[in-house]
Amino acid sequence: STLLRLPGLTVLIDAGGSVGSDYDVGGRTVVPALRALGVRKLDVVIATHADTDHIEGVGGVLRALPVGELWIGQRKTDDPVLTAVLAEAQVRGVPVREVRRGDRVQAGRAALTVLWPPGNVWSTEDNDNSVAVRLDVGDWRAAFLGDLPAHTEEALNLGPLNLLKVAHHGSRHSTGAALLAGTRPADAVISVGRNTYGHPHPDVLARLAAANTRTWRTDQSGTITWPLP
Repeated sequence: STLLRLPGLTVLIDAGGSVGSDYDVGGRTVVPALRALGVRKLDVVIATHADTDHIEGVGGVLRALPVGELWIGQRKTDDPVLTAVLAEAQVRGVPVREVRRGDRVQAGRAALTVLWPPGNVWSTEDNDNSVAVRLDVGDWRAAFLGDLPAHTEEALNLGPLNLLKVAHHGSRHSTGAALLAGTRPADAVISVGRNTYGHPHPDVLARLAAANTRTWRTDQSGTITWPLP
């Protein structure tokens, strides 16, 4: 879960989830954290893709806080978690926007631009359909890539970055050498907890080190706060 706080724009990207559990991570973890930070409303909530660990908690957020818009990529009709999120948005009167590459929202000198998905041709793999966004604040740039795999990352044409939110919790199938060569981020954040997948993968950590990118991990540091220029 990533919170972007800018003058005139507050955005939440994903809200966690607990696969195989009835724990309400949105209502019991994300919402209290937002309230502790003084967040009383959200202009945009982005549900990147139909994976439980990313969007299950969005329903709890929608129930607890006023939300201006819910952004999604693929509107799947056969996924129970996404269906529950969309139903909650309907109950709460939250407009749902199916975003595509090039969509953007401006707030002063900051802009949030959708990089992916490109259109209406969808992969059978949910990760490939992740909503990815770039944040520009003046000359400072950050990218948030959901669970995109390496072959899709290369299609984004990101350009230089100051900060990279590493895709897919540091999976070895993401954060490819081509992406790092093209973006040259000074810093990278990996959102990861205890898991059985081996995230972050040693290959990814090695690629980041080879690119001279400083790496920050939530499993080691807990909540990571980044100042925006």
